[in-house]
Amino acid sequence: MTLKALTAAQAEQFSRDGYCIVPGFLSPEDITYIKAYYQRAAAAESASASAADGTAWDQDGSAAPVLRRVPAPFDNDAGFREIFGSPRVLDHVEDLMGPRIYLHSSKLIFKPARSGRRKPMHQDLAYWTDLSARQLTLWCAIDPATPERGGIELLPGSHKQLLPHEDLDDYQVRENTLDLSTVEAAVMEPGDALFLDVLTVHASARNRSDHDRLASVVNYYSEPKNATQVSRYGSTRPLRDAPLPQNS
Repeated sequence: MTLKALTAAQAEQFSRDGYCIVPGFLSPEDITYIKAYYQRAAAAESASASAADGTAWDQDGSAAPVLRRVPAPFDNDAGFREIFGSPRVLDHVEDLMGPRIYLHSSKLIFKPARSGRRKPMHQDLAYWTDLSARQLTLWCAIDPATPERGGIELLPGSHKQLLPHEDLDDYQVRENTLDLSTVEAAVMEPGDALFLDVLTVHASARNRSDHDRLASVVNYYSEPKNATQVSRYGSTRPLRDAPLPQNS
């Protein structure tokens, strides 16, 4: 297959390990826009917002509440759609899952300094097991993402099958069943992109630093939303669609 955007080494790593990192994926202007969008979202919300719509607030003692998750920026903001629905971004997505591309879901994740809980080891697909067609997660660092700052931890080569998940500290894989000696930290600068197979086992650390960490997450799917699926995610409008085969 001819690659449109990824290097051969990046595509090979994704196939082997279940992920690859593309440095400098977002422009400085993209980063500035996404940070400003988060600030607008936080200002528009209130501390009484419920989690029913996917919005979540962290409250630490007497401190002011902190918006840690902004749901559906792709659906709600034209500027965000322009970034993550652009031909350049979709070329990278197509290299990994083919030319049929639909939005699955999107969110911003914020981990404030000296806060933000650890997200245990899990696979993204475990949250929507009825959506089993080709899909991937695009995780972009808006702030530096390091182990101290709540970055992503990855288990290379763990994308071969869906593992059992349980409600423990979170909906997660039992970590004592995993070989964690091979875990790798995805150390990322602002604008770097992590392309992640939805079966790759990963976690994110608590933010132990004195600096905030903001990340953008967009999941792409290869089929349109349908009336029989259980998951609420998906879209019927293609971001990019393969031409129908011609009858011979």
